[in-house]
Amino acid sequence: MALIDRVKVLCDRLASHGWAERLRPFGLELTAASAAALATQLARTVRRPAGAALAGFEDFAFTSAAGIQPSAPGKSLLYHALASPFVHPTPGNVPVSTPEAYPTLEELDTVENYLYSVARKRLADFPGAVLAVFAYQYRSGERSPHGLHADMAFSRTGVARVGTRPPRYDAARRSFWVEPEDGGDGIAVLPARYAAFLCVSSRPGTQRAVLAPQQGDTQRAFLFPVHKLFAGDECLVGETLTEAGLDFDEYHRNEKLRRVHTHGRIPVLPGFDLDRAPFVRESGGADALVGRQRVGASVLLVPLHHPTLVRTVTQTVAGREELVRFAVPRKQRLTFGTDSRETRFWTTFDTIAGGPQGRRAPEYVNIRHRVTRGPGNTFVVEDVNGPLANGRFLGEADFLALVDRGGYEAAHFTDDTCDGCVSVRVSGLSRALGTPRPAYSLVTAPDFFPLADQADIAAWVETLPDVHFRQGGPKPLSQGRDSVNPDLPRPGQPDVKAFVRNDQGLTAVVGAGAVGSAQADARPPVSVTWLPDGASGVFAPGWDVALGNDDVGSFTASFGLGSPFPEDAKLCAALNSFWPAVAPDASRTFNETPMGQPLLDAELGYHPEHPRVKANEVASAPGWDGEHGPFLVQEGGRLFMNFANRFRADYVSQALAGRLRLGPLARVTSQELIARMEALRFCIRRVLPPAGDTVPNSTLVVVTLERVADWGSGPFRDTALSGGGYHFVFVDTAGQEEALAGTSRRRVEVLKRWTCHVSQTAVRVQEDDGPFTRVARPPGVV
Repeated sequence: MALIDRVKVLCDRLASHGWAERLRPFGLELTAASAAALATQLARTVRRPAGAALAGFEDFAFTSAAGIQPSAPGKSLLYHALASPFVHPTPGNVPVSTPEAYPTLEELDTVENYLYSVARKRLADFPGAVLAVFAYQYRSGERSPHGLHADMAFSRTGVARVGTRPPRYDAARRSFWVEPEDGGDGIAVLPARYAAFLCVSSRPGTQRAVLAPQQGDTQRAFLFPVHKLFAGDECLVGETLTEAGLDFDEYHRNEKLRRVHTHGRIPVLPGFDLDRAPFVRESGGADALVGRQRVGASVLLVPLHHPTLVRTVTQTVAGREELVRFAVPRKQRLTFGTDSRETRFWTTFDTIAGGPQGRRAPEYVNIRHRVTRGPGNTFVVEDVNGPLANGRFLGEADFLALVDRGGYEAAHFTDDTCDGCVSVRVSGLSRALGTPRPAYSLVTAPDFFPLADQADIAAWVETLPDVHFRQGGPKPLSQGRDSVNPDLPRPGQPDVKAFVRNDQGLTAVVGAGAVGSAQADARPPVSVTWLPDGASGVFAPGWDVALGNDDVGSFTASFGLGSPFPEDAKLCAALNSFWPAVAPDASRTFNETPMGQPLLDAELGYHPEHPRVKANEVASAPGWDGEHGPFLVQEGGRLFMNFANRFRADYVSQALAGRLRLGPLARVTSQELIARMEALRFCIRRVLPPAGDTVPNSTLVVVTLERVADWGSGPFRDTALSGGGYHFVFVDTAGQEEALAGTSRRRVEVLKRWTCHVSQTAVRVQEDDGPFTRVARPPGVV
């Protein structure tokens, strides 16, 4: 069947769901009598309508646009309508809940193929072209590579994410979504989409854009896609590509457990083979990491889901299945020149496997799950954070002494994070184009803020008059210019490396067109990206990716992430100022300062003893990480803050129990996070003592943060303010914490308390139980 016939089939299907009426004001008629008539319709110039009909098309490039503009997704109105998450098939442009009312991924692939086919290009039209695999996604104007209008964005790096449930494609969002299809518990895996393109190697210029250009980019050569490859005789004039002639393959590897022993200062127990699974897991093995799903001419790289994000593993040793484990080394202090570090971070083993130039092993390893022998010589994994098998709860001193002393065996845990490549084999073309360039593929931790991208926070930080995060900054992976893991082989070719060290453009996001300004205002995102501007850079090694290192130099790799990744995620979240990715900030859960990106009380979890729970205002529930947030309690005339014990909190335990969850975080946007941070900044810099303090230097703790929809009603009612805002409670503490016996909580005495009611125009502040005073909040002051 010809491509135009396939396009007509999908247009006829979608027309009955309202798309015909939706596109008619633009001069585009979907209900053509024949495929030929539809082709004529699609070739016509479209018009820009006035009024409500324009909704969803505000950032479409109407200049030189048609129903289908050859080789130009961003100037093809039909493609924009079907691919943009801001366009819906209703007169009021309201999303509908019927998936059938939207195009499938395969139908979008068909339209993409058609718009390249009508360009009628020959292979000779691309002299010097190379073949490469790209992750790609249609973007709104403010997030397109050139920033002028909605358009396709490409990257030679894709970012898929692990989960506990199958992937869910949300047709209205035009992307995958993190919550399971059935609405139940768990986290849906997030695939990444790839396709093969003819590309040119070029420096950025008037028709070739790099998203958020970095210093030196004008002198760097990047690969820019110019033509998508697909099967059939319509891709290139005079050429016929068969389905078998366009064959995708992948290779991925997780070697964290092996590197813990080869480079991480933990000796391997006798009998275990570090070169076999689970110490190293790779494509083609029994314990696979990812799968592939063809979608027309594109392919989805889909992480394989498991009931839990982490799990114990075994290896056959001398004919017996042995639980994979290790002997915990005693805590010691190591000196490197003028630097000195201990092999513990709180109660986590610190491998000290690297420094500013990168690491050669996971930096952190969980050691709080002791392995003992049970009846019948079976293995028993005992979580020493809480009640032991004999019912005893280790006191704080005994618990810390046990972890520091080591000498016991601890369980290894595997997770499914990894890195690798997606390659393509192309055969049947009349001219050889050389070896296709593979895409770098990251399979990384869940995205707890799927609607808040790293690039948005990075752009906000650049507007600030002073530093917001204590160390580093939220630079997205797309703005890095490191090479990628040079040890990864091509699929099926173990002796041939997939990437070269001098290729520094792999993680960039590129596209057609010159850099400019979007035609429409930025809108809250509704879709999830699998491109690297939505992932953290290497300065955030506990979440998406790390900076690897070998004898030659540094590179982007995943093996530096914690073992397993929730161990690193805990430290990432608890020390938000150190690792400012768009990751949950749990610093106030553990009484850690400063707090750069505060979460609401409901997001951190209401403890059963929380005052609002006891007043029946809210229900007790754990937060996103299975822990409970802080709260204030009066005891004997003294005020204390009760909070989670940073030494005993264990995200691995929470992951094993399925208590790491998205909850309300899934719908928090970049704009909401920025609004919270601006409110926090104004309170610390302009309202609270000491005068002129900054977020990274503040020692005040946010013990309460609630969002207020309307100051005129609700539990935080303040009729002196209008609109909505935030209810903050800051405290200054004595600093001397004490563990609460028989629990995984701690407390500290409060010396001073401030309540801040923050609206758009003012802050009303109260010291202890004194009167409220008003501080004006001028527009734009942060």
